[in-house]
Amino acid sequence: MNLPMELLLVLGVYALYLQDSALLLHYDEIALTRAGPRWRASAGGPVEFRGRRVFLPDPLRPAGPLFRCSWLSEDDCDGTAQRPGTRHFIVSLGAVNGGCRVLWVLLLVGLPLLLWAYAHPLALLALLVLVYATTAWVALQVWRHRRVYGLDSRQALSMGFELLCCPPHAINVVRRLSLRHGLHGDAVATIAHWLDRDEARRTGDAMRERLSYAMAFRGDDAALLRARERIEELA
Repeated sequence: MNLPMELLLVLGVYALYLQDSALLLHYDEIALTRAGPRWRASAGGPVEFRGRRVFLPDPLRPAGPLFRCSWLSEDDCDGTAQRPGTRHFIVSLGAVNGGCRVLWVLLLVGLPLLLWAYAHPLALLALLVLVYATTAWVALQVWRHRRVYGLDSRQALSMGFELLCCPPHAINVVRRLSLRHGLHGDAVATIAHWLDRDEARRTGDAMRERLSYAMAFRGDDAALLRARERIEELA
């Protein structure tokens, strides 16, 4: 069955957006994301790919910061070294999150509606101009705030060029920047600080489940035993 070109275009945009936002988590990793005022954590979904758990952040919240961290890491276990810098970094993402939302509306809502209701060449050209103008504005903000985002000039230019080459990827620029920045700390201390009690307990249960699988293969590994002691603090 031959699908219409308009449908293929829309599906391609959606696929690029979702593919770019998805993460493949190792058994010892969690993804930490913000949903509104609250933080949430996940050890990955039920689907595995090449031995890793697939995690897909909320596709309706493209401007939410996204971090990944390991509960096997023992660097900065109390997490105090990263908290002030992380808060400042998250605030600085406000320079680009508006552009992410606008691109999300233009590409994931505006494009399908336009193709379905009024696929006039001038209307499509106007949409294209808006998409690239917004993408260029996002790239400019990345350049202006490159030092806060931990980018040198070459890295900022490279990211801006990549965003202009593929605007669906520009929707994920907040996630890209936050993943690049990282938390550089122990996941247990991180979720104990950033998550509320119920969410931290739920995440701890998921981490214990993954830990039990790891111990079944690696036995009483010293690093796993230390991690188990820290994870038990979330109960």
